[in-house]
Amino acid sequence: VFHDMDEVLSSSSGDVKRPWWVKEVDEPTVEIDWNVIDRYDARYTAHSEAVMGRYFGLDEYRESVQVTYSTGNKSPKVIDAIEANTPGDNLLGAAMNDASFYGLSRNNSSIKWHGPETTLTPEQRGVPKWQGTPEENTRILRVAMRFFGAHNIGAAALDEKHKRLVCTHPQSVSGAYMNSWPPPDTVNKRIVFEDVDQGYSASEKFVIPTKPMWAVSYTTPMSREMFRTAPSGLRSAANAMRYRNRGPILIETQNFVRALGYQVLEEPYPCIPAIAGAVLSGLAENGRNGGFCNSPDFGSVNGYYDLLTDLPMAPTKPIDAGMWRFCHTCRKCAEACPAQAISMDSEPSWDPPKSRIIPKLPALNPNMPDPEFHQPGKKIMWHDSIACDAFGNSQPYHCGICMATCTFNTNTGASIHDVVHAVLSTTSAFNSFFKN
Repeated sequence: VFHDMDEVLSSSSGDVKRPWWVKEVDEPTVEIDWNVIDRYDARYTAHSEAVMGRYFGLDEYRESVQVTYSTGNKSPKVIDAIEANTPGDNLLGAAMNDASFYGLSRNNSSIKWHGPETTLTPEQRGVPKWQGTPEENTRILRVAMRFFGAHNIGAAALDEKHKRLVCTHPQSVSGAYMNSWPPPDTVNKRIVFEDVDQGYSASEKFVIPTKPMWAVSYTTPMSREMFRTAPSGLRSAANAMRYRNRGPILIETQNFVRALGYQVLEEPYPCIPAIAGAVLSGLAENGRNGGFCNSPDFGSVNGYYDLLTDLPMAPTKPIDAGMWRFCHTCRKCAEACPAQAISMDSEPSWDPPKSRIIPKLPALNPNMPDPEFHQPGKKIMWHDSIACDAFGNSQPYHCGICMATCTFNTNTGASIHDVVHAVLSTTSAFNSFFKN
């Protein structure tokens, strides 16, 4: 029990406890060319129906998409699996999925860019706002967010480099705008920087102050056991955990920081791409599948989000746990991928490849780099998100086989896992052995 903030500051719950083989480094293990990185327009990701409609034809794409990631799923595949009592896809799995997604929509419906503003500010109380060092603030926020449901946080100054990671628009655009591209900003708000003290949201924009700000990445663990049943209703329910928990964690954090005299901004998805935030702040390393990253704490099964705050934070460094190097020789996720969406290459590349799916229609914006669904500027193993989402959206419960089969999706109870991680962090000689 904490009696005052001094006890919070000295609490072990503000620490980041990691094994010796997780090393802090000055630069992330994946190479980045900041001269190429620029603010990305997330309206062009595969999560936008308009983009998928370009590749498959809008009517054809809509016909192929079964009811997925929703409650009340009555697709024939779901009913057949329930009647056959298929493990993970039986009535219990369907019930878990439906309940999880109900909680998701309920918890996220009250998320706002600047928060609910339900707590009193220090000014409203007639007292000075909290004054702590960046190191103290980071510990306090880590303790608070763990109390609210997060597992860990990382922080980075929103400097000129980091601002290039802030998207110009969030994702998800209806195919209805394919013939009148781009959609108006009242439909898909732009994200802008302005010389203001408080961030705000208007009908056509989300506003970030140009004053010193910090990007905070946070993690929301998911069930590794349930993920291993992919592609099933149980796996889908586990995947919903990160989205379902995001709402309470974010809203309570916004209220907490507001009561200290500062602000937290977060609503559009993505504001900062989750993998970029996690890797740069030391929560994870890149993996072979560009659709997720690997945490030394939870492997491939972990949720990542970002928020922005003017509460001064102490930056946390990237990490090297040998996981990115391991992915160079392990192709387990790529071999298991039914969509053939994961690279089989042995070396990363600076050049994002086109999708194996040939688009049926012209580019929505001829001035966008081809392929439009990738942001260049990092040397990674590129993920075909068009093929991935097309396959997943045709399944009752999407997919997730890559995360389920990942070598790092293991429990941590057995001591041998610590030995394996320690070896991976120092040499790649045993990678093929540990893969199996």
